[in-house]
Amino acid sequence: MKIQTSVRVDETFYSDSKKIFDAFGLSFGDAVNLFLAKVAMEKKIPFELGLPSDELLKRTKNLKNETNVSVYPTSEEAFKDLGI
Repeated sequence: MKIQTSVRVDETFYSDSKKIFDAFGLSFGDAVNLFLAKVAMEKKIPFELGLPSDELLKRTKNLKNETNVSVYPTSEEAFKDLGI
């Protein structure tokens, strides 16, 4: 048995995704059903989800506040300073 539901999606995501679904010969509903089937089979979201690390949050805050930030004229100089 199938049920009908409606979802609100971002127009850009819908348009961009629909082009990909079309290339695979899938309707939007087919793609949603594939996603739901994968969730049901794996008992998880079928892609990695994560939150930013404390280090990334700290560095982002530094960039916003322009504190403890180093600027390099070339990537080679940045790599050298980082020991890479």
